[in-house]
Amino acid sequence: MKRLVSFALLLLCVIPVSLMAKPKKKTYNNAPQEVFQAALHTARERHVVTYVDEKNLMLTFETGTSAFSYGFIANATIEPETDGKATLVINVQKKNSGQSASFSYGAGDRMADKFYQQVEEELARKASQKVSVKPAAEHVDVPPTPKLNNTADPSIGTVTILSTPEGADISVDGNFVGNAPAVLKLSPGKHNVGLSQTGYKSWNRDLSVISGSEVKLNAALEKQ
Repeated sequence: MKRLVSFALLLLCVIPVSLMAKPKKKTYNNAPQEVFQAALHTARERHVVTYVDEKNLMLTFETGTSAFSYGFIANATIEPETDGKATLVINVQKKNSGQSASFSYGAGDRMADKFYQQVEEELARKASQKVSVKPAAEHVDVPPTPKLNNTADPSIGTVTILSTPEGADISVDGNFVGNAPAVLKLSPGKHNVGLSQTGYKSWNRDLSVISGSEVKLNAALEKQ
C-alpha cells in the first residue's frame, strides 16, 4: 500500500502543470489601448519582455526562477469588450521543459493574479496623473513622429525588425518602441532605427520610409 501511494504521488509531481493550466482573465473598466500600455509597462518593470505586438495588443514576458519553479513564460492578450472595457488574458507556461519536474504549487496562477493587481495599480496611477495640475508627461513607449497603429492609412510604411540575439531594445528616432522581433508602422520620411542589448554593441541604421513600402531589417549584434 505504501508503495502504491508513493507511486501515485510521483505521478502527480511529474504531470506537467502546462497540461492543466488554463488561461486567466480579468476585465478592466478601461480602453484596450490603456490596458495594453499598463500591462506592457508593468512587464518591463518587473520581468523580461521578449515580444511586443502593438497592432494586435499582444506581448510575451518571462519571469525569474524561484524556490519552487524554473520561472514562467506568460503570453498576454488584450480583448476589447463593450462599453469601452477590455479583458486581459494571460496564458502561463512553465520554463522547465526538458528539465526535472518542479513543484510550482500554483505559482503560475499566483504570478498571474499579482500581475493583474499590478496592472490595476498602473491604470490607477495613470488616471491620477491625468487629473494632476501638471500636464501629463508624454508616453515614452511610442515615439511622437512614427505612427504605429494606423494600418488603414496607405501612406504608412511597414518596417519589420529582427535581431540576433532576439529581444533587443528597439528605438526609433531616439524613442523606445519595444523589443525585437517587432513590426512597426512608420510615417514616410527619414527615421533612425537603433537596437541595443546588454553585452552587445549598439546597432543603428538610417532609414528612408516610402508610402506603402515594406522593409525588413535584420540586426546582427556584435558582442562587446
